[in-house]
Amino acid sequence: MSTKELARAYLARGSKVRAAATMLNLIKTEPTPEYLALLADIYLDQGFFEDAKELYLRVVKAGLNGASPKKS
Repeated sequence: MSTKELARAYLARGSKVRAAATMLNLIKTEPTPEYLALLADIYLDQGFFEDAKELYLRVVKAGLNGASPKKS
């Protein structure tokens, strides 16, 4: 199971804190727009609006620089 799949499994079980921690570790090594957006979604769901906003901005900037966000 990939790290992303593990984070999604935690989310499915309602373990948002574990999902966020898993994704936070993943984006340290692989800060892809897809992973940043997933972590932003988790933060948004937890009410961490400022943290989510910063991540969404990183996704937009990556898109402007030519990196196309992948859809899952």
